Amino acid sequence: MGKLIIENVSKSYGEKKALKDFSFEVNGGEIVGLIGKNGAGKTTLLNVIAGNIFCDEGKIYYDQTNILEDGQVRKDFGILIQPAFLDYMNTEDNLRLLQNALGEWDKKVINNRIKNVLNMVGLTGKEKTYVKSFSFGMKQRLGFAQALLNGRKVMILDEPFVGLDIKGREMVKKYVKQYAKENNISVIFSDHNLDEVRSLCDRVVVIADGEKKYDGDVYSRKKYEIKVGDINESLIGSMQRFDDIHVSVGESNIIVDNKEMINDVISTIVKHAVIKDVSIIDDSLERFFEA
Repeated sequence: MGKLIIENVSKSYGEKKALKDFSFEVNGGEIVGLIGKNGAGKTTLLNVIAGNIFCDEGKIYYDQTNILEDGQVRKDFGILIQPAFLDYMNTEDNLRLLQNALGEWDKKVINNRIKNVLNMVGLTGKEKTYVKSFSFGMKQRLGFAQALLNGRKVMILDEPFVGLDIKGREMVKKYVKQYAKENNISVIFSDHNLDEVRSLCDRVVVIADGEKKYDGDVYSRKKYEIKVGDINESLIGSMQRFDDIHVSVGESNIIVDNKEMINDVISTIVKHAVIKDVSIIDDSLERFFEA
């Protein structure tokens, strides 16, 4: 199964570090949301993965191939970052030209692909329409068609809902989900709207100041902080029976992020130490967008 792996990627513009040792993975068939404030580094990261700009350090693999060294794999990457079209050409010719540029010349194959993607994005009947007459929303649909046309391994979608009405947004979500799952495609989806991210993505990665701040569940969660008088060896040993993904031991506290486990953890702690306080920590994604 193909997997996209971003490993320790860094990028600077002069003194400004846009990306700092950034790493995450996207499995085949998985849709990962990339979120963060404006200027956080989202678009820089997507452009590095797409091959539009070079990174200073790091590696990016697809199915064990380092695509920074062998860019041929990117022929099967569907990319919607800043859609580019030739306004003096019609819809069909724009898509055909893209296929030719990537080495596909079989007319039957190209025509079938174009027919399918135009149907998916709601542009059937616009094959001979010149792009210069398109509204912004229609151009966004055509950009999505480009991504679908080439996205046989990876799709990179940077704010694909911009300019789309409700019907258009639902159309994009429907086909991204369907296309990713049925064809085992790794999808990276970037957007500012957390509700849209939650409705589409399997997982979310948060970027802030070029660094990864979160990688996990798309839904808001609450964590429980248990302050303990003495984190002793006996207590540490007793905590080892719990999954360290959900229970972490600090210098003076224990964090539990699974509501179903909280009573069991507390019952175990009181056998080895004194509990000073139990409180709830807001772990919602919204906190990353607070001033």
